[in-house]
Amino acid sequence: MKITFREMRETGATRIIVFCKDYRCSHNIQMDAAKWPDEMRLSDLEPRFICTVCGKRGSIIRSVDAPPKMGTG
Repeated sequence: MKITFREMRETGATRIIVFCKDYRCSHNIQMDAAKWPDEMRLSDLEPRFICTVCGKRGSIIRSVDAPPKMGTG
């Protein structure tokens, strides 16, 4: 599902996790999502990353879910 950073932020998520596209490497890193504009799609950013471990271009990006608000409501 192609979502924008705005849609991601509306869920309460403020961070992304970037996975190396090479499943054999599986390196990943979490990043603050504040640096990207609201209208940018996460999928548009995926081909721009280069893995710092294996050197391959391409990634899979997912939002890091906001922590649950237990006991509120």
